[in-house]
Parts: sequence; structure tokens; C-alpha cells
Amino acid sequence: MQSTSEELERRETRAFRWKFCLIYLAGVFAATSMGKMTPISVALRADLSLSLAQVALLTSLVTAVAAVLGLFVSYLLRPLPPHRMLVAGLVVMGLAGLLCARADSFAAMLGGRLAESVGYVVVVIVAPVLLFALGDGKRLTGALAIWGTFMPVGLALGSFAGGVLSAWLDWRGWLTVAAAATLVVAAGATRLPAVPVAARTDATGPGSQDRAARVRRLARPVSLGAGFATVSGSIVAFVTLYPTYLHEEFGLSTESAGTLTGVVSLAGVAGGFLASWLLVRGVRVTYLFLVALLMPAGAFAAFAGAGGLGLSVGSALIIALANELVVATVFAAVPLAVRATSDLGAANGLVAQLGSIGALATPPLVGLAVTAVDGWWAVGPCLLGVCVAGLVLLQIAVRQSAYGNTSVKEAA
Repeated sequence: MQSTSEELERRETRAFRWKFCLIYLAGVFAATSMGKMTPISVALRADLSLSLAQVALLTSLVTAVAAVLGLFVSYLLRPLPPHRMLVAGLVVMGLAGLLCARADSFAAMLGGRLAESVGYVVVVIVAPVLLFALGDGKRLTGALAIWGTFMPVGLALGSFAGGVLSAWLDWRGWLTVAAAATLVVAAGATRLPAVPVAARTDATGPGSQDRAARVRRLARPVSLGAGFATVSGSIVAFVTLYPTYLHEEFGLSTESAGTLTGVVSLAGVAGGFLASWLLVRGVRVTYLFLVALLMPAGAFAAFAGAGGLGLSVGSALIIALANELVVATVFAAVPLAVRATSDLGAANGLVAQLGSIGALATPPLVGLAVTAVDGWWAVGPCLLGVCVAGLVLLQIAVRQSAYGNTSVKEAA
């Protein structure tokens, strides 16, 4: 009897792992759309006769669409089967990527990127819903934290693979390979099982209340998303400003400064896996959110202009590790912020939308502060204010769990 029980547990574990890997790969390949245009921007500009503003728009369009449509798309997707929507989102991204690879004008490229952006929003909203349906307990809590690393992994994959393959195949070849890989993941995602209706809706619970009650139920997800916006904005501001700082302060070439910043950002992914390890061992999310304060602490040292390049890079690594740990914890904490399973999609949409808004708004605001005081030291105080506000919002979002999922009880 014991051996039968152990064999059943092993089978369930294997099933959980392969399903999680498919969902995680979907998120990673969706996130590559945000980084794959950066290494080919020069070639794009030359071949399609684009301006700098047009290239910047094509590069950042994914974040802009998520910032505008996140919540709206989550409500459109709510009655639809998430496993099918995940496949559909990936297929849209793959086909749009093929269109971009064949584009010969700004208008065609813009249309392809818009379609790709919509597919991206769909994937990042429904993928966590599928994760929640896989099970509960510490295993799910750890999986949600690992899921939080999909963004930096995808960005790194898009940037580094794009740089290597575009030099070998040209930019059209790189976009074709990226699109084909996304379609392969879409084909693999068709193996994901359907999510039972009970896991997606809660007609007898708070989801059946009036509109005012629904709005009140979104208060905690809004707080979580707003807190996530401060974290996202802080890391994007760092990544945006740090190469210029390295160039001006330490005399690094622009290429070396950009590469070093990319390496630091990629190393930060370890913070997400550390969050998973800690959450599985019962560390409360409220404690892990406190790590957000290490970001401004690292910024004070990284942008101090004293102590040499080694101190600056070491402090930058602290920023990246702390950021990714908090980001992973935010994704794991989504069940803490909702009152009904039917609100999970809306919560994911809010996190995606508000996080994208923070990523768009924070870098120029911090840049303006640096310009206004004519000193890089301003980055530290700016991130301190942003991260303290974000920490308060994150703590409010998870201060009390009203959703009866066992993973929530264990994560809390």
C-alpha cells in the first residue's frame, strides 16, 4: 500500500513538473518579444529607413500595450478556457513574429508588433491561472515564485540570442527563428489539460455579488499591482540609467557598459529561485517584501561615484537580486490578494497592467531628477521614495487572506 501511494505521488509530481515547464516556457517565449528588438535596432533602422523614435516605439510597444489593455483583456478572457487562450496567445505571437520578419515598412512592422503585443498580454494573464489550477500547497507556492522569473529570463534570451543569431542570420532570420520557436511552444502547450469550470469561476461566492462588491474585491489586487509597479519601475530605471552612468563615471565604452548591465540583470534571476526556496520552507511573503528596501540601499552605493567600479557593480547586483526576489514573491502572493477564484484573471491583468505602467513612467521621472540636480546621487533617494511606497502597498495587499486556497494559507 505504501509503495502504491509513493508511486502515485511520484506520478503526480512528474505531471506537475511537465505541465509547469510548458507554462513557464510559454511565459519565457512571450517575454522574449520585449527584448528581441533591441539587438537588431541598428539594422532595422538602416534597412527600413526608420527614425530613432520609430525604432524606440517598436521596441517598447509590448510594454505600452500591456499598460493600456491589461485589465480589459483579463475581463474579456474570463469566460474563455485558459488552456486554449494560452495556445491562441502563443500562436498570435508566432504568426505576428513571422509578419515582422517579412515586413518591409514601418506600418507593416508596427502592425505585427501590435498583434504580438496582444498575444503577449493574453499569455501573461492566463498562464498564472493555469498554474493555480495545477494544485495547491507548497509545491504550487514554489512554482508561482519560479514563474516570477519568466520576465528576466525571456528578456535575456531575447537580447543575447538576438545578438548572436542576428549577426549570423541577419535580423529577418532572427525574427523568423524566434517566431518559429514560439509556435513550437504553442504546439507543446496543446498538451495542457482543460481547466475545470470550478477552478475558473465561483458563481456561489463573491463573484456573484453586485458590481460595487466586485469593485471592492479588486482593492487588494490593485494594491498588489501598484506595489509591483514601483518594483518594476525601479529595476527598469536602474537598467536604463546604469550603462550611461558606467560610461560617464568610469569611462567604459557604451558596448561594455550595456553588456555589464545585462549580465548583472541576468544574474538577478537567482533572486527569483531563492524566493521559491524560501516560500516553500514557510517564510512569509510579508517578510520577503521587506527585501525591496535593499534596492534603494544598493542604488545609493551603485550611483555614489565613489569606491570604484567593483563596489558599484557589486551594489548593482544587490539591486537586481532584491528586485527579482520581490517580483517572484509578488506572483506567488496573487492568491493572497483575491477573495474568489474568479478574480484571479483580473488580478493577473492588474499586475501586468500596473507593472507595465510603472516600467514606462519611472525611468523618465528618475532621469529628470538626475538632470535637475545634475548628479547621479539622486537615483538613490528617488528609488528610496518609490520602494517605501511600494512596500506599504504590497503589505496592504496581503495583510489578510480571504481566499480559502491551501496554498494561500501556507504562503501566509
